[in-house]
Amino acid sequence: MRHPAAIAFAAAIVLCAAPAFAHVGSPDVFYEGNAGPYHLFVTVMVPQVIPGVADVQIRTDSDDVRKISTAVTRLSGPGSQYAPVPDVAVRSPVDPHLFTSSLWLMEYGSLRVLLKVSGTHGDAEMSVPVASFARRNLAMPKWLGAILLVLAAGLALGAISIIGAAAREARLAPGVGVSHAAVRTGRIAMMVTMAIVAAIFYFAFEWWDSDARNYARIATLFKPPPITLTFDGPDRLRIQAADSPWAKYKVMDTLIPDHGHLMHLFLVRTPAFDRFWHLHPVHNADGSFDLQLPPLDAGHYDVFADVVDQSGFPWTLVGAIDLLRTRGGSLTSDDSGGSFVSINGATKESTDTLADGTRVVWQHGALQANTPMILHFSVQNPSSAPATDLEPYMGMVAHVEIVKSDLSVFAHIHPSGSVPMASLMLASNDAVKGGAMSMPGMVMPDGSKMQMAEKLSPELSMPYGFPNPGLYRIFVQFKRAGKIETAVFDAQVR
Repeated sequence: MRHPAAIAFAAAIVLCAAPAFAHVGSPDVFYEGNAGPYHLFVTVMVPQVIPGVADVQIRTDSDDVRKISTAVTRLSGPGSQYAPVPDVAVRSPVDPHLFTSSLWLMEYGSLRVLLKVSGTHGDAEMSVPVASFARRNLAMPKWLGAILLVLAAGLALGAISIIGAAAREARLAPGVGVSHAAVRTGRIAMMVTMAIVAAIFYFAFEWWDSDARNYARIATLFKPPPITLTFDGPDRLRIQAADSPWAKYKVMDTLIPDHGHLMHLFLVRTPAFDRFWHLHPVHNADGSFDLQLPPLDAGHYDVFADVVDQSGFPWTLVGAIDLLRTRGGSLTSDDSGGSFVSINGATKESTDTLADGTRVVWQHGALQANTPMILHFSVQNPSSAPATDLEPYMGMVAHVEIVKSDLSVFAHIHPSGSVPMASLMLASNDAVKGGAMSMPGMVMPDGSKMQMAEKLSPELSMPYGFPNPGLYRIFVQFKRAGKIETAVFDAQVR
């Protein structure tokens, strides 16, 4: 039975594009995995403008690694198999397990950082996807513009004077005075040169403005577009992209599955953060999505929608929806969510006890912004003994969603890190076939499938770095005995 009040949805729905990719306000890439026999934790700090320099940090957990080199290629398609001459990463003189490198990202779109590792166990490779796009448009400082203008004007005046003098005096014999005809020739040459210089300046400024406008258009293209929501009944939601560039390029028609779904939709009731849902709409032939709403309490929900296009570029679309209470329909096997305590910046709890007595313990120290770290969670029985019945949840040991209290940050991460599995599969295609690369909790028996290990560890590790200080809520999702569980933690990051 459908709740009658559901028909009166307060459809005050606002979905606004935000300048984000893959995650909101969390642009850096964190990845943990194995390059052959070598376990690595890779952090790629992406630049704010393109072209720009990305800083790469690679941490090893043993003394077996002797050398690491890094290079950038396209994630897939033409050029993806032709890497430039690699840069040798520098080993830290203080920490021998830390290597650093700097790489130029020269183009927009889906790229990958290719790491080549040499050590006592031979050579191996690892590919880490990177979404490359400009996050901001840097204006030239006024003082620098003034200096360049003065220098250009000086060069122009010098060129005009030199050409005028050459036209006036170049053909004179030694000791012969300058005639009125020569003076007139020199002035004509200077006027012609002035016109040429003026034209050069005009077209140079036009080229500069045109290039700036083109840069701004490209930057806008890589921002997530707005989407529209309409109801096909009291509890069924239709999701469509309304932005004209996406309509032109049919991005929503050419998505690829990530963890078995074309879209991961997250709803968080704000400002309390006391309701959370992880849902998976159905893709239609026209590029839209349909979602059978679950039982939702009334309130204001902020919405995050993760998709990956066919090039491997991940997007997060951001919006909000106000609705009344609805009974909704039944959940699919991968949908999950529920009710939780309100977010509380003063809490210091590191253990969340679920309804069935399951304990989830977060093992952490002081949390610092802009610091790569491993988030450790332990799943325990009510008796505090390690849980032994964890099951794969959409192909992973766990999924973790991190949301900042002011909604400026949203991240969807896994034991392998912040990289979507769809992008990772494209990046590591050759490595998987060669058996050179694997991810935490995963075994790859062949080049076409990735399967979970037979027994899952109750110790959950997620590489991540909080992008800035503030209060965050962390949702830890895993599957146990056929049931998807969600634990919540609040984190005060300094």
